[in-house]
Amino acid sequence: DAAAAKADADKTYQDVTGLDGELQDMLRQLQDAENQLKKKQSEADNDMMMANMATDAAEEAEQNARKAKQSVNSVLTTINDLLNQLGKLDSVDVSKLNELERTLEDAKSQLRDSDLDKKVAQLEESARSQDAALLSYQQDIDQIIKDINNLEDIKNTLPPGCYNTPIIEKP
Repeated sequence: DAAAAKADADKTYQDVTGLDGELQDMLRQLQDAENQLKKKQSEADNDMMMANMATDAAEEAEQNARKAKQSVNSVLTTINDLLNQLGKLDSVDVSKLNELERTLEDAKSQLRDSDLDKKVAQLEESARSQDAALLSYQQDIDQIIKDINNLEDIKNTLPPGCYNTPIIEKP
């Protein structure tokens, strides 16, 4: 009887010890999953910040493009006004013609000084790189969200109460 009870107690002890080991493994896995989740959330926050910065840069590039367009439109308006005035001349007034030439030269100079071709090329390149960065950030965010969901699934599959394990006394 005593030998059977002792054997029973030893078997129970081995079972409990085995369960304790499994529980400790599960706790380690849970801790690892929580650490990975925190890391992925931090990465997602970082990527979101970078995406916001790229969006801000894209908005600034758009504003610069609008300014460049306004500058071109202003010069075109001046040139069209000059052409209209030239078309309305009945007799050639040399002083008015000289004034028109100066205005035309000023408009050309303004157009040259604005260096629009270079600015437009820079804006287009900036827009392309920002689009690529935004796409990359979106892909990173999508992957991080998948990873977070996976980690949450792992966390949810752990049995309830495995966070607070009672201490098992060992003989």
